[in-house]
Amino acid sequence: MALSVVVADDLGDVGADELYELDANVGALGCRGRLVQHSDDPRWEPRYVIVRDGSRLCAAVPVFLGLGTEWSDQIHSPKEWGLDESPIQAKSALVGGRLEIRGSLRCVDEPEVFRSVLDGCASISELDGRELFLGYLDERQQRLAEAIFGPMEWLVEYDDFVYPEEIVLGSLADVPRNVRQTIRHGERQIAEHQIKAETVPWQEYRGTACALIAEHNKRMGMVDHPALVRYRMDQWDECDEVSVSVVHATAGGEEGAAEGAVTLLTYRDELEVYEVGLPGEDGPGRRALYACLTFHEPRRIAQSLGVKTVRAGLDAGRPKRLRGAQAVTRRCGRALRPPL
Repeated sequence: MALSVVVADDLGDVGADELYELDANVGALGCRGRLVQHSDDPRWEPRYVIVRDGSRLCAAVPVFLGLGTEWSDQIHSPKEWGLDESPIQAKSALVGGRLEIRGSLRCVDEPEVFRSVLDGCASISELDGRELFLGYLDERQQRLAEAIFGPMEWLVEYDDFVYPEEIVLGSLADVPRNVRQTIRHGERQIAEHQIKAETVPWQEYRGTACALIAEHNKRMGMVDHPALVRYRMDQWDECDEVSVSVVHATAGGEEGAAEGAVTLLTYRDELEVYEVGLPGEDGPGRRALYACLTFHEPRRIAQSLGVKTVRAGLDAGRPKRLRGAQAVTRRCGRALRPPL
């Protein structure tokens, strides 16, 4: 094996398909177009450690060098992960991705490639003295991180939920009884609360989804604003590999109308439930809206497209498991080895 190692400022001639083949488990959040968008943030300077064996792509490891003193990535925040001290962004690097809830080293499982990746990282002079943080890695990626960078301190773990093909495209008669009962109960609740849903391509949408999502996120402790939601979705709409849509739902009945919205990303043979906006007050109507927006409508749309997987993201584990979702455990942490 004659490996070549290049450290580049961008992905250059790395194609979307060959990048996908290195890790097909990150979905739209890890596609080539999204990585390119993340590389344009002036607060983080990108490097890619690209390893090839001839024309075969063996690794394309993203390394983002932090700039400035204020930590700017809410999703990849070591302090939020449980780190005792607040790291300085200019003395830190994010490896495997940023801004999204799925990270990946995008590397084949071969010792020679591991050594080449480490050599490539060692050649990045700006990494000298920086702490390396890695976020939202699944079990395989955790093992690769330890093989390349040595011992890791895993600070926190999250469950990332996926509805598999048997739930999305299969017959309800074939799923476990408790799952079938939960899905049928949701259908009855949607009918009882007179919930009507409409799916619109993002470019054509003119409703209140951005405000609903921003308010929902703020209740969850995030800093957000409708303009930021629109900016995020406009970015996704510019991502060539992904199509973006909005499901807007309204509920009627004696208690008055309520509304909610969810954004969806379609990528290859997957559908991603991306961001949801729901009313603040809990109750049966809100729960029916939640079921409609995060499961029933995405499942219906996936069936119409022939898409076999629906990614449901983090949190709300109990209702997702009750509907048949499977959990992928993702960990966030830092490398414990001496600085490069």
